[in-house]
Amino acid sequence: MTSIAQIATLATFGAVWAVLSVGHSLADHVIGQTAQQAEGKAAPSAAQVADGVSPRRGWGACPGHVSSVGLVT
Repeated sequence: MTSIAQIATLATFGAVWAVLSVGHSLADHVIGQTAQQAEGKAAPSAAQVADGVSPRRGWGACPGHVSSVGLVT
């Protein structure tokens, strides 16, 4: 038999998930992520790495993106 505590836990999880999901979508697509961050997060291709580009090239844009997502949510 399902207890009220289990139902409350599931309801809380569902509500928190919904809020965080909407916040993340807003941060990614509407108000948080700039085009520069989106382009900067991309990892270099194998050909670019072979030409001397650092394989960690996109890492610098990630903290800015994470910060904007955190501020929005």
